[in-house]
Amino acid sequence: MNIVSYIHPVSTYVPCTGIGKHINQILLGLQDRDEIALKLLFSQQWLTADGRLDPRSPLSPLPFTTFPTAENSTERTWKLVGFPRMDKYVPDGTDWLYAPMQTYIPVTKSPVAVTLHDIQAFEPDLPWSHTWQHRWFAYKWGRWVRKALTDCRVVFTVSEFSKQRMVDLLGANPKQIEVIGNGVDAAFFEIAKVDLARLDRPTELPYIIIVGGLREKKGADDVLAVARVLRDRQSDLQIVVAGNSESNYVAAVQEHPNITLLGMVSDSDLPRLLRCASSLLFLSPYEGFGIPALEAMAAGIPAVVSDRASLPEIVGDAGIVVDPTQTEAIVDILVDLDRMPQLREEYIQRGHHHAAIYTWSSCIDRLVTAFHTFS
Repeated sequence: MNIVSYIHPVSTYVPCTGIGKHINQILLGLQDRDEIALKLLFSQQWLTADGRLDPRSPLSPLPFTTFPTAENSTERTWKLVGFPRMDKYVPDGTDWLYAPMQTYIPVTKSPVAVTLHDIQAFEPDLPWSHTWQHRWFAYKWGRWVRKALTDCRVVFTVSEFSKQRMVDLLGANPKQIEVIGNGVDAAFFEIAKVDLARLDRPTELPYIIIVGGLREKKGADDVLAVARVLRDRQSDLQIVVAGNSESNYVAAVQEHPNITLLGMVSDSDLPRLLRCASSLLFLSPYEGFGIPALEAMAAGIPAVVSDRASLPEIVGDAGIVVDPTQTEAIVDILVDLDRMPQLREEYIQRGHHHAAIYTWSSCIDRLVTAFHTFS
């Protein structure tokens, strides 16, 4: 099967977000399948001086073809007016034009499949849903998402939650949507076997880890509330934050000596930081999937997640699901996980077994099966 995959190369540079991980792992996995011939498609602007894809992308060794126009302007016209059609940049004999990311691509010579990781833009009841920024975001997405759901042969997504929201909010045909999911990299399982005494820690005190930075859309206000209660209780539990934070929260941290901001951390460092933590706290109000929760489970720590969007589905009964606004109850749980070895071990074992279900290989199996089914 000949597959051409459209990507935004910058999204694949490591360290990357959950969507970037999805793109990299899915395409590298497809490349390893004997029955798949894979070629990337992206704007020529991303080529380095030697005519290659930047080595910061794990996809740089893969074969590729390019188009000459700028990515942003080209994709904007695709989404607004369905032009320019990309048929001349898709090689003859292509069985599928596939995007493991959220976009709309006008092409007629082969069936098209795109991936909608979530449809947060159309959610009516998020804390920011009625801001002008969100309304503008929803307007822009509205110009192309419905076309993608209508024109693409199949639309992939990563959770049953996201699939159902496409049906509920956009009237999508559920038979046209396939849930592919996400996986967990082997490094997170491997670190769980390492003696903690051999690992460098960001603080000698016990700590809770936050992945994704302090940002409104990751539940930063609820995290700050947890930090405040921990301090009021004179707990020695610290909060360590991996990922870039919004400037207003960086300033707010000055009032919270029990919070440490690490900024972006490398893919090689994240498993160690998770392994050394007492627990993961993931209070995001909206996730299409929520890879950090599974990565924490794989690394051998309990995951405490919000009861919003896809997170209850993804962690099942292996995680601890909380109302992110119930700060006192959350702090009770975090303290108990740190001080009660039996409770902690119970969730470590549950989580480790649960995370093992989520493999990139099984995601690729579902993807390839869908390509055959919809051909």
